[in-house]
Amino acid sequence: MHAALTLVLAILTTLPACRRAAQSESEPEPAVPVIVERVRLGNIRGTVSATGIVSTLPGATFSVVAAQPARIAEITRNAGEAVKAGDILVRFEFPTLRAQSVVSAAAVKASELRARQARLAQSRVTALVAQGAASRLELDAAERELATAEADLLAARAALTAAETQGLNTTIRAPFDGTVTERLHNPGDLVRAEDDDPILRLIDPKQVQVTAGVAAADVARFAVGASARVVAQGAATPEVLHVSARPTPEGDARSVDVTLTFDMPTSLQPGIEVGVEIDAEQRSNVPLVPAFAVLRDNPAQPVVVVAEGNTARRRPVAIGLVDAENIEILSGLKSGELIITQGHSALRDGTPISVSAP
Repeated sequence: MHAALTLVLAILTTLPACRRAAQSESEPEPAVPVIVERVRLGNIRGTVSATGIVSTLPGATFSVVAAQPARIAEITRNAGEAVKAGDILVRFEFPTLRAQSVVSAAAVKASELRARQARLAQSRVTALVAQGAASRLELDAAERELATAEADLLAARAALTAAETQGLNTTIRAPFDGTVTERLHNPGDLVRAEDDDPILRLIDPKQVQVTAGVAAADVARFAVGASARVVAQGAATPEVLHVSARPTPEGDARSVDVTLTFDMPTSLQPGIEVGVEIDAEQRSNVPLVPAFAVLRDNPAQPVVVVAEGNTARRRPVAIGLVDAENIEILSGLKSGELIITQGHSALRDGTPISVSAP
């Protein structure tokens, strides 16, 4: 009797739980709100990405170096400033040159006086010889003195000219329109007449280029003249270039050095590394979806979540060209189909959805 009572109580206790489980199984799964867009037809251009190095053409750089040991009197530009061809960059003071010029000028004056006196003496002795008042030996001596004085005068003038020519080097001017890349000294500094002691360095921005190593398989995707962009680390705005040389890959080469030329003068310094994007092939009137709509949990098989009525369906797709905003769909979707663009990453196949337009 006691056992039977216990069984009845257990059955009565179990019945409400079973009733609740049955009710839970019959309740529909709540719909997940999502935003959808239609697959559209449009145009897309591919890009080839690479890493490049900024370099210069021959004659694109200029270093200001003193012609001889000197003191800097003036520097007219700072690093980063632009210059025009012919602008004065540096003025020097050469203490030894100044002293040499003074000595040479004095020597010229002394030689001119001596030559003038020798000419007068030679004329006087010539007249006396004609009168029989002077000997031929005296005339020869006067003529030798004149020749010697005139030779010394020529030498003194040549020395002065040399000193004045060196004086022209006290001012150095810009040889081209460019930009000062480095300022290594200040006024008052003493500098050596050596290439390893420059005062300023200039660069001609029109003679700067980028050499990028492009995968051999991508070289055929663009032509000479294709537009491109480069961005240096830390730079906010890309600079525009174009492909100026695109060699054909040889043999089993894995990459090719492609040369790109800036469309406008650049401030990028030679030797720095830059990211390069080259505009490649363009495809027109092809199915496109927003780049963020494609899920790549498995890189080998991209997936797009499609809205089939009020149900989410995960559909594998094949993708083509990719740009900053869109992805080309090669197969798996048709133009006009609804794809989920927000709230789709966590949806499993068959999840009920509540569709909203963007």
